Parts: sequence; C-alpha cells; structure tokens
Amino acid sequence: MMPRMKRKSLNLFGRWIAIAALALAPAMTTSTAMARSDEPEPDIVDARLEGYSGNMTLPASSNGLTWVLFVILAVVGCAGLFKDAKRSHLD
Repeated sequence: MMPRMKRKSLNLFGRWIAIAALALAPAMTTSTAMARSDEPEPDIVDARLEGYSGNMTLPASSNGLTWVLFVILAVVGCAGLFKDAKRSHLD
C-alpha cells in the first residue's frame, strides 16, 4: 500500500476506536454506580484510626513551644534592624 492510503486507513480505524470508547464509557459508569450497597457507612473522623479498638489520639497539650519558636524568630527578624548602626539612609 502507498503510505498515504495506509495513513488514511489508520486514521479511520483510530476514529472508530475513539467513537466506541466514548459510546461505552457511560455504560460502564452507570453499572458501577448501581453496584453500591444500601448499607449506611459509619462516620469516621480520621481514616488512619479506623480499625483500632481504643482511642489512639494524643492527649491535649499546651502551645508553649510554639510561642518560644515565635519569640526566637522575632528576635532573629528584628536583629536585622540593628545590623550596622553606623550606616545612614543616604548611603
């Protein structure tokens, strides 16, 4: 076959495959939607804790360490203001 005719037949074949895939896609999605069970699912707050018998969360704690880190960052940030006191804004 000549290359031009072969390319045309492949394009036609590809078109039919695309049409078939698009026509069958809605049929496949409706069958999966109808397969859902009618039983209500339990409410799970965190999926990582599912299956454990007891309470697996950490006890509540204070936020003191967060404030210490905030103060340290504030000191580092304000230290840049006093980097060189002898320079003026005219430099």
